[in-house]
Amino acid sequence: MLSARALSFAALMVAGLAAAAPTRQVPEGGRAIEAVSRGIICGPVRGGWTLSSDGRSIRPPAKADENSRTLELKVADDEALCNTSQETVTVIATGPFPRIDAAATLFYPDDGRLELRGTNLQGVAIAWSGVSRADPARGPMEGQDLCLIPNPGNKPSDCAVPVTQGLPTDAALYWVPPYGKRGPDVTTYDAAGNVVDPEIFRIRPGRIVLTQPLVRSSGIDLSKGPEGSLSVSHPEAVVSADCGIARCEVNDGSIAIRNVPGVDVSVTLRLRLAARVFFARGEALEQSVSATLPVLACPLTAVEGTVLRDIDDSALVLRLDPSCALEPRALVWTVNGERARVERVVKTAEGIYGVLRTRGTSNPQVTITATTSRLDGTVVASTTAETVPLPAPRAMLELKDAGTIDFIPTNRPAEVKVAGLGGAGRFVLRPLDGIYSVTVEGHTTLIQGDETAGGFVSLRFGYRVPSLPAELATTDLVSVHERIQRVVREASVPVDIASMVEFVCADQQGQDQVLAPSRPHRIEYKMRNSCRVIVHRERLTPGQGNQEVVLRITVNKSNGSVRGESSLEQRMILRPLGEQRIIPISGSLDQYDRILIQVSHVADESRYALNTTDRPGLPSAQWTAIVEGGLLRLYTMATIPAGLFRATAPSGQLAINFGVLSRLAVLNSEGQERLVGIELGLMGLGLVPQSGDIQFPPTLAVVAGLGLRVPIGPGAAVGAQAWVAREFRGDITRRTSGDPATDRVVPSSKWSFIFGPSISIGNVGFNL
Repeated sequence: MLSARALSFAALMVAGLAAAAPTRQVPEGGRAIEAVSRGIICGPVRGGWTLSSDGRSIRPPAKADENSRTLELKVADDEALCNTSQETVTVIATGPFPRIDAAATLFYPDDGRLELRGTNLQGVAIAWSGVSRADPARGPMEGQDLCLIPNPGNKPSDCAVPVTQGLPTDAALYWVPPYGKRGPDVTTYDAAGNVVDPEIFRIRPGRIVLTQPLVRSSGIDLSKGPEGSLSVSHPEAVVSADCGIARCEVNDGSIAIRNVPGVDVSVTLRLRLAARVFFARGEALEQSVSATLPVLACPLTAVEGTVLRDIDDSALVLRLDPSCALEPRALVWTVNGERARVERVVKTAEGIYGVLRTRGTSNPQVTITATTSRLDGTVVASTTAETVPLPAPRAMLELKDAGTIDFIPTNRPAEVKVAGLGGAGRFVLRPLDGIYSVTVEGHTTLIQGDETAGGFVSLRFGYRVPSLPAELATTDLVSVHERIQRVVREASVPVDIASMVEFVCADQQGQDQVLAPSRPHRIEYKMRNSCRVIVHRERLTPGQGNQEVVLRITVNKSNGSVRGESSLEQRMILRPLGEQRIIPISGSLDQYDRILIQVSHVADESRYALNTTDRPGLPSAQWTAIVEGGLLRLYTMATIPAGLFRATAPSGQLAINFGVLSRLAVLNSEGQERLVGIELGLMGLGLVPQSGDIQFPPTLAVVAGLGLRVPIGPGAAVGAQAWVAREFRGDITRRTSGDPATDRVVPSSKWSFIFGPSISIGNVGFNL
């Protein structure tokens, strides 16, 4: 959610910077608008935008996509100047305009939040500007943010938009349509194509709610004159002030108090707020604020970030002015009327610091008072401080080579990154005896679980304020635990498989060679039984933890079938500093056998320290190798030529044929047979008589020639062949149809040339 808001805010800032050219924006699906008042727009346009025939008006798409929602178009006086013109106009297809219920809109300037109510709030931006009357040196406060995800529910919906904290109650608030911009060069049109008055975008909240104390002074200091001054967080919201018997009036940034009868009294201040401005006191909203302020004889302040709310047994830090000649330990301290114990006192040039240990409070404010004694009850110092809630500590653990983890490792330290609080304080990780230890190296905090620890534990943090004097900067004001529990266990970091496993085979000289993974290798045939897999468990360090891997060895024959006796699949747990394990490739390998070795980690989150944000996958590796073989293959096969054509006169079709052939084929580097080979064998030709005039008798023939074979499966192929045949047959005859003058015997040679398609089965032979 935070990353999405940051990206959206960056996009709005970039859009605001790119305001050199005039901008026209209109809701998607709206009517055409006049983008330029003179000249033309140099088209064409894209993404559903439609340029009118006059060249000046343009109509937005019915539904814009992100790539074409904003277009920067070139403008020229006429088409001839389009190539040289430098003028541009930007058009934006915004989302639908929202309907904001101003009466139901709430503005919380102290909390930095604007709560909208209405329809079509998705993507609406809120822009603000204002100058604090109480702190004019802060300068103008301007910004813009988005309504990202309105609360679900029946329409209308609610949406909270963050704004700058400390804005005045009369800050200027404007809404910007989704995907739109705001600025002096931006002209906005409605869906009907009419120009929208900029004041239409002004938001006047129905209620402005103040949540922080309106009076920021801790007391009335009259030590420098008869007039005291009280700082007010929102003087523009105060219309009148009443101080009882004293006299007070509202100035630009404070309230002046005169005619205080003495310095040992307190003054009750009543402030009436302007219309539509309320002060939140719990669930109630009030238009008048009352505060009783002491007249201080000794300035006393509570250190920012040390007065905590809803925390038991917490400590707060006070600072007495150096002019106060008081010993804090000799005073009686109360916080909201309850006794507090002085735990530590440090004297510096800036003042006297004291650490008060209290039982805690749930009030938004506390009154801290110092009296001379419980009997006398003379107040010598008093202050009212705002309490701040202490966020729950959030920590992230990281291993250097594994990223973010969600447990406490026992075999190696992990870096702890604690989320910042955004204020004066910070959390510091504290050790737990017998559970985990904490070490600090420079600015890095490391945690490691005890080897004997197990189960779940919450991290313990101390809350500190580094801005305090050195003696107090290392004091834990409160001790808190993380809300989640983490398991304490060993951290097994997936190691690179290639560094732990080797595939080794011998070369021609019998020397072992380590084969690199992910590359094809060739193994000498006579060295085929020297191959083995070596698992180097001794290379595994204790910091890497146990590793669970799966080893797969697959050996395929040259025809693609698996050689079962040589294949292996085994699941192994590798323990640090173990011994080597050698796994030979079993079985009798043959020529062109393919060896595939795969080693991968078992995806087990309960074992491995897997990154919880970035998971590129567990390391794995594989090796491939092929056993070298001969260049030629001689084998025998059964052949069934479905139809052969006898090209030698008398020519004709030989219908059904069958025979046994020997084939000599060239092999490629993978042991695969090339398409063309030399064939020799015996064939039975013309086994079925033909119905034509020429009658070829069934015969046995010796054939030799070339054949083209395409494998279609193990031991099966289809092909075509061209053979020279020596036929062992009788005479070839013709049909005479009873004519005695016709010679029945057809003159022919025993040698012939035949060709045609065939199907072959079998591959019984050997490589040469």
